[in-house]
Amino acid sequence: MKVKMTREGNNEVKYELLAKIEFDSARKRMSVIVRTPDNRIMLVCKGADSIIEGRLRPGQQSLAATKNYLDEFAKEGLRTLLVAYKYVDEDFFTVWSRKYQEALKKLTGKEKAIDKCAEEIEKDFELIGSTAIEDCLQDEVGKTIFDIKSVGIKVWVLTGDKVETAMNIGMSC
Repeated sequence: MKVKMTREGNNEVKYELLAKIEFDSARKRMSVIVRTPDNRIMLVCKGADSIIEGRLRPGQQSLAATKNYLDEFAKEGLRTLLVAYKYVDEDFFTVWSRKYQEALKKLTGKEKAIDKCAEEIEKDFELIGSTAIEDCLQDEVGKTIFDIKSVGIKVWVLTGDKVETAMNIGMSC
């Protein structure tokens, strides 16, 4: 597949992209599977903290501290994600990859087949950490919402995994 060049310090490093499990709103996550420079297969997943937390290997030392950061980020109205990884056995990946490629080719039941494949591999993660970004409204959204409301149309803004995030984004409208 594709080779991705990246920098680690002063060194240029190559990762081969083996597979990508796309984001969708039902799964609330996406994953990439790469071959590392030391020839290992690694899956990296990012997604909603409520979803990723349930897919972590038990006993994550940094989870409690990370959850505290997530709460602080949400109070600031930031959209949060967790990032996690795991190494995948070569034989398991070979079998899984065949099933996943078949799922991608299906004409009927494609989403269900992809989800089944994702469930097989997207688990037992090690936590890397969290991200938080400002979930900004597009230009003129505030004015547009004001104009819509001024003629009597009720508007609801629903967003985020956390109540605090949704409330803060709603207030910014």
